[in-house]
Amino acid sequence: MRNGIIILMLMMAVGSCTKKNVDTVSFNVTSDSNIYHISYHGIDTGTGAVVRFAFSGNPDYIVFYSGENGHQYQNRKRTSAIGGVPILRFLSLQQYARDTSTQSLRLLLSSDFNGSYDSASVLNATWTDITPTLSTGQKNPIPSGNINLSNFVNHDTSTYLAFKFSDTTDGHHHQRNWTITNFLLQDSLPDGSSTNLLDISSNSTWMNVNVSGGPAYWIINNSYLKIAGGDSTIKFNQQFVISQPVNLSGVNPDAGLPIKTLTDNPLSVYSYLFTKPGTYTVTFNAKNANAYSGSETVKTLTITVN
Repeated sequence: MRNGIIILMLMMAVGSCTKKNVDTVSFNVTSDSNIYHISYHGIDTGTGAVVRFAFSGNPDYIVFYSGENGHQYQNRKRTSAIGGVPILRFLSLQQYARDTSTQSLRLLLSSDFNGSYDSASVLNATWTDITPTLSTGQKNPIPSGNINLSNFVNHDTSTYLAFKFSDTTDGHHHQRNWTITNFLLQDSLPDGSSTNLLDISSNSTWMNVNVSGGPAYWIINNSYLKIAGGDSTIKFNQQFVISQPVNLSGVNPDAGLPIKTLTDNPLSVYSYLFTKPGTYTVTFNAKNANAYSGSETVKTLTITVN
């Protein structure tokens, strides 16, 4: 009998240690008011309004979405948005220029490139010339100006950008050199926010494609794209450097702020500073979770800041 009791107690202990189902989350949130001013309850920050939220319940995790641009709960999973304007800009520098021609460098765009970075795929793709102002051999880099790519937005198709170098020699002169710096493609939304879509830092991928078989090729690093054309003995040289696929209507998902995790003490009060007037849908995502199951609830408040 005694052995049976011991076995039962051990089974209960093991079961409690391997509990897979979490407790149903209980959570609620209130604020002192729904309308706030820059100076509220004697708190004059000079930069906004402090809103105090009070919590009840037992959540292990709480994530806060302020409702400001970039922090809206309804946009937490979006990867694209309608109404944005994709703008590209960069600096170019041409060296060993024999004249003021910029024809040896073209900026191209394709929506049907198959993503295989080989010469046959490059030549079979349709490329649109969108070349802006380029360096004609000045000492300092020349800005391209803002290049609006709105006409090429297609929510169902990826876009590729490429620089095409194509130069010849007359038997006496070195082929031109080109350096591209400060390359940035951004999607600017009507709400004033923007998303970086493409650059030449470690966040983006570019690939060199040798079309002519010449000895020169594009050098790619985190600061620039550069090609040094061949010497006077190289009759013809054509090289592409092509970007990764880009969604011209792409945006970053909105982010929430974790204000409580499993190892934190219970949270009963949280204050947040709103720095601009507006009406904000404030959202709290509360959750209990382990490796096996989870329970969550979402609470929203509408806060107006005057």
